[in-house]
Amino acid sequence: MNEKTEKTENTGESEKVYFLVIEYIKELVKKGDVKFGGKIPSERELMSTLGLSRNSIREALRTLENMGLLECRQGQGNFLVNHIGQSLGSLFSVLLFTKESNYVEISQLRRFIEIGAFLLAAKNPDPEAREELGEILDKIDQCQAKERVKLDKQFHDYLIQISGNHLLVLLNEALSELFETMISDYTLHITQKNWDRLLKCHRRVYDCLIKNDVQEGVKAIREHYNIIDEDLNAYQIGE
Repeated sequence: MNEKTEKTENTGESEKVYFLVIEYIKELVKKGDVKFGGKIPSERELMSTLGLSRNSIREALRTLENMGLLECRQGQGNFLVNHIGQSLGSLFSVLLFTKESNYVEISQLRRFIEIGAFLLAAKNPDPEAREELGEILDKIDQCQAKERVKLDKQFHDYLIQISGNHLLVLLNEALSELFETMISDYTLHITQKNWDRLLKCHRRVYDCLIKNDVQEGVKAIREHYNIIDEDLNAYQIGE
């Protein structure tokens, strides 16, 4: 057997072990034996239950940890967590670092997430959530320049949160740190005129949400991100 064939077979075996372990953990979650934040069975227990070697179990657990599903705590064991957003965020960071993506593409992805979130939030008439969004908006109108990034992020994050879609929230969390860095860089270049335009877009998005005016709300979100994308290209931010 040559080295290439052996490597292929080892890869296939690793994938098989990974699926065995994750399926077993899924069953434990379904039965209520393990919850997020809870400890999963030890390596020894997994070896005994699944009939696998220690090395195979460790490799499978390491894969799950890299995916953001497990957290290894020294001296305590492995715990089931939901850090998938962080894992995806690391992937996006690598894509930016290697120039496989850029801030404009990050902004475009955030645009699509936010449009989807707005459409869902418009179907969910939660008075308290909408009031909270309005309060964030009022703070943005009155804030000092140094508080802009934090409150702007809070407004967009909350709009996505009240969509009620966990996958949109997850994607947004993955982009969160990158987008905050992007906006921090962006505010160094943005003119007061364009900042005022963005504030008006914020207000229009909120007003349209209150009135359930989906068409105008989506239009306001598109205008908001058009302004950002134009400036990102003009100032070559993140290039």
